[in-house]
Amino acid sequence: MQTIKRPEALKQILIFAVPIIFGQIGLMLIGTGDMIVAGRYSKECLAAIGLATAILNPIQISLLGMQFSISPMLAQLRGKGEDVRDTYWTIICYSLLISLISCALSLLSYFLVPVLDYGPQLNPIIQEYILVTSFSTFGLGLYQGVKEFYQSQEKTMAANITAIGAAGFNLGINVLLVFGLYGFPELKESGLAWASLICRMTMSFVLFFMSWKFWKTSKTLDWKLMREMFRVGLPITGTFFFEVLAFCSVTLFVGRFSEDQVAGNNLCLNIASLAFMIPLSISSAVSVKVGHAYGEKNYSLIGLFAQVSLGLSVFIAILMGATFYFFPEGILKLYTQDVDVINWGTKLLFWVACFQLFDGAQVTLSGVLRGLNVTKPSSIAIFVGYWVIGIPLGYYLGFHRGMEAQGFWFGLALSLALVAMMLGLVLKRQMRLLVANS
Repeated sequence: MQTIKRPEALKQILIFAVPIIFGQIGLMLIGTGDMIVAGRYSKECLAAIGLATAILNPIQISLLGMQFSISPMLAQLRGKGEDVRDTYWTIICYSLLISLISCALSLLSYFLVPVLDYGPQLNPIIQEYILVTSFSTFGLGLYQGVKEFYQSQEKTMAANITAIGAAGFNLGINVLLVFGLYGFPELKESGLAWASLICRMTMSFVLFFMSWKFWKTSKTLDWKLMREMFRVGLPITGTFFFEVLAFCSVTLFVGRFSEDQVAGNNLCLNIASLAFMIPLSISSAVSVKVGHAYGEKNYSLIGLFAQVSLGLSVFIAILMGATFYFFPEGILKLYTQDVDVINWGTKLLFWVACFQLFDGAQVTLSGVLRGLNVTKPSSIAIFVGYWVIGIPLGYYLGFHRGMEAQGFWFGLALSLALVAMMLGLVLKRQMRLLVANS
């Protein structure tokens, strides 16, 4: 049974997490590229794309949670000494089934836009974006499935290099299709949607063909493994759904205020999401490390990986929070030169700085628990933190106390603090149970 010290555990987490961080940032930069091009095109385009994303993300990002069960579960099998290479086609099939569900639900959200009604100028842009990008879920799902398969074996380079390349590819297509440069059609706002579709499908095919050496593995589908991944993944999807829906609901609520607030909110949401990719990557790494240790029944190693990953996430969060607090205008000017949007963005970025510590802690704790197949408490904590406390408080402060968009972001900051504390208690209890049963 493996025994290591804290510096070695930290080194292993860093070696595993750093490529994932770059890959996740690459994926997030795809959305950032959309926002930058939209901001350069018009304030209305920036607001519409942000609202469309707010409608789609609770569906598409949440259902990716069904695939987040893949790497820790396969890591557990590896910890037990099993060969997971023959699960390749099972993972591909499982991922495409999840993508089909995601596409169908995304298309249905098209009919939600007239109900929410953001006006005759924004509604058509939002609907067209939804209609086109709904089909990109197949690319997103295939990419995530192959990535999780590789990640379970602690192989991260192929997927993450693909993601970094996709960020630049997407930005280039956005510029060409939105502004109609070099003979390409000028699709205006819809160019952003077509660029996302092309980019997601391309990156998925690239990664799929890079995994050609697994094509000759067993074609027999492991339905038992699929059911187990679904069982473990369903609460993860619930966690993602409640959290993503909270942030997206804030965007939809803020849409009732001025366009400046909507645009500023969208930029801050994108910045916060970009920063979130670092602790999310650490969470992904520690879930696999803990899953492998759990399969080996090496409980002391589980505690060690939990400690160092949490410490690393807290350190990163402090750096990010300080950056957002001291340099908000400089960051926002990378997106837009609109003074009113920057003014509102500066106010909201203060709250983003405030919750960095709690956001990093809660996602890392979720990763540790995911490695132990403990996923239900995370979804319960997220639901209580956001939907019982944070969002109602934000609604009250925003609409009834005159804080407007700032009221909602204060609610989000409080939610994340509560979620982090609840998950910390869950992990402490879980570790006691492991020690008692060892």
